[in-house]
Amino acid sequence: MDLQSRRFPPDVVAAQTAAIRNAILGESRHIHRPNFEQIGTEDLASMFALYDLQFFEGWLGQTVKAQADSPLLFRLSSTMTRAGGKTIRYRSRCPGGGCRFEIAIASQMLFMNFGDVSRPVTVCGLTCQDRLETLQRIMEHEIIHLAELLVWQRSSCSARRFKSLAANIFGHTDARHALVTVHERAAVQHGVCVGGMVEFDFEGQHLVGRVNRIHRRATVLVQSADGRKYSDGLRYSKFYVPLERLRPVQAEGNQGG
Repeated sequence: MDLQSRRFPPDVVAAQTAAIRNAILGESRHIHRPNFEQIGTEDLASMFALYDLQFFEGWLGQTVKAQADSPLLFRLSSTMTRAGGKTIRYRSRCPGGGCRFEIAIASQMLFMNFGDVSRPVTVCGLTCQDRLETLQRIMEHEIIHLAELLVWQRSSCSARRFKSLAANIFGHTDARHALVTVHERAAVQHGVCVGGMVEFDFEGQHLVGRVNRIHRRATVLVQSADGRKYSDGLRYSKFYVPLERLRPVQAEGNQGG
């Protein structure tokens, strides 16, 4: 397939992506409304198959089958906090070994959008109205990565070829997203940010420390004589604290337990 010659007018893209949306809403065991609250890897597989049929006449799946040792894999990642998705080619370390392909979607970040943080969401330069649209734009982006890997064995969304393919096939105007992230949600909902001072209670103690990392929980470093020595020359004990248990404090309250 000559990918670089594929072009779809905006009205065709709109009609075909709407058909995919309607098919998912009508057939999925998990996705029953646009701002769905559950999703399974089978939903990713179904969405991919619909895109493959509508935009590539099944070429993607056929080529993966010809090149890889296994069917295309799909994964929902609760640990991805920056990228909305990721397409990976795994190569065998054995001489003469094959490869396999995987598309991962950042499920935790997906569910942070259209919830308790209210602001416009854009993916690939296009404004999304709900989680299902957001998932479709992310999947489209990852499909272009996969297509490039299948044809040219490398892919970069900052490169001209990727941007051209994404624009011609899906009408994307950007390769980036503006999704709500764990850091943004922590700041908006809890007033907690990396580097900020917080207080919390732990096993009857009142502790004060600095937020070192934010994921599903915050990693808080509390100064302690028994703790590990860090690059600033001080010793800290590490605590993993649910965000709702943290209370922001002024920096001058810096003292540990």
